[in-house]
Amino acid sequence: MATFVAEQGMDPPPVHTAHVYGATTVLTQPPMSRHDRQALNSPANPGITRPCLNPLEDQTSSIRQLLGRMFRADMRSAHQSHQGEHDGRVELIRHALDAESAAVVEFAGSSFGVVNRTARFDKDALSPMLELAAVDAAKHPRATPGYVVSHAVSRQMLCVPLSFAGDRTLTLAVVDPALAQLDMGEPLAVMLRAVWESDPAADPMQSEMTVLTALRTSFGRLPLKLYDDAFSLYQQLIGSMIMVFQPVVELDQRATGVSVQSFEALARRNDGELRAPWSALRMAHDWGDRFVVERDAILVAKAIHSYAEADAASGWQGTKPLSVNVAVRSLLSDAYLGQVSKALAEAGLHPRTLTLEISEQDPITPEPGERWPQEPLVYFHNRLTTLARELRISFAVDDFGVGYASLARMAELPLTQIKVDRAILHHPMALEELALVARVARYASDQGQTGQPRTVIVEGFDDDAPVSLYEIFQLGIHHMQGYFSGAVASTTLRELEPAVQERIASLVRGTK
Repeated sequence: MATFVAEQGMDPPPVHTAHVYGATTVLTQPPMSRHDRQALNSPANPGITRPCLNPLEDQTSSIRQLLGRMFRADMRSAHQSHQGEHDGRVELIRHALDAESAAVVEFAGSSFGVVNRTARFDKDALSPMLELAAVDAAKHPRATPGYVVSHAVSRQMLCVPLSFAGDRTLTLAVVDPALAQLDMGEPLAVMLRAVWESDPAADPMQSEMTVLTALRTSFGRLPLKLYDDAFSLYQQLIGSMIMVFQPVVELDQRATGVSVQSFEALARRNDGELRAPWSALRMAHDWGDRFVVERDAILVAKAIHSYAEADAASGWQGTKPLSVNVAVRSLLSDAYLGQVSKALAEAGLHPRTLTLEISEQDPITPEPGERWPQEPLVYFHNRLTTLARELRISFAVDDFGVGYASLARMAELPLTQIKVDRAILHHPMALEELALVARVARYASDQGQTGQPRTVIVEGFDDDAPVSLYEIFQLGIHHMQGYFSGAVASTTLRELEPAVQERIASLVRGTK
């Protein structure tokens, strides 16, 4: 373009810059050789790469400082209220934002009521701002994560909607927060809402991770410092979990034949918890493969080592099989598989003891931009076949009946067992579906591809299930997992009590 302009014979001839009242703006550049162009485009320090600037980069320091004020124990302890859970969070937020006061306010139309508040929140004095906030809440109930109401010369109120019910909006109102905090804008509102939805007093580590994950899901890629903070924190969060073992029971019509066939390792925050910490475990998927693989690597190592110790303490003759959950993406990671082999060797467990359960909730598809050499199911089948041969471990499908479940996936993958989700038990056609699963489990054996049919395990059976153990047993399904056995998941390995064996046997016979 520069050459073309120069060849037009303009008088006076054009120059490379145009002068204006202000900064000089470059319009054209003289012709440049390819060598000069490459030199100009080369990084200043060869070998060093830099990511593109993130829009949140300017807020990184403020975000990290706010997280520190909220979640460091020495800062929280002096500012926890003893007036209830909600009041404690309100006071924590007030302190973290260095605000005059804070409250949770319910707006309904033009009216409002204070649900709970910190000591200096004066409803009467703040009524003009609360009335303005009520108008905004009615006008834009879900349009923004937060907004600022101003009144008089310098007073400001940050409003963050927390929940909605009809025309009612529960809102966090923070009076005169520090301007440095308020300047964060939308990220601040996202963080405060995440704090409210978590439990910073009882579980500060998970609460802080919840806040970082909220930023991730709201804004996408985070600045590297925040990403690294989150990865380190997530390692600590997963590392703080313990593994408990839930028995898989083999059914029989005779009480002496009812026994523990194997155990599944389940993650818990502490030994007394009955439920899995699903929110913490699922956070990894909001961050991507690195978090998913790290989560699974930490948990499988913890499960293997804990199981070896529990097995040694049990005094049983022979080690029963162990199942551990794994994501599809982890099975594509050599680093994860190396951790599995290392943990088995350190614990002294034979690889055949271990079965990795692949959740049906995980898609078997390449990531955007990723290329697999074969169709996804074929590629993954070949991957599992190679791993089973080289590592000598087994694979199972978990949660069949939910997520990405398909007969092709269940029938074509090289699996030793199929776990049926409890959702099938409560389906109107439960028996028909279970019969189909049993036939699929026998298919490879019927075709001479394997010596034995795959084991089918039904999870979550309880007394409320519309199908009976007798009906399930008659389909050829002889393994169950769940609290129906009376065996609670524990850090120790236990055999079934004789009374429990007799009860289960009577259910299988249909006599109870």
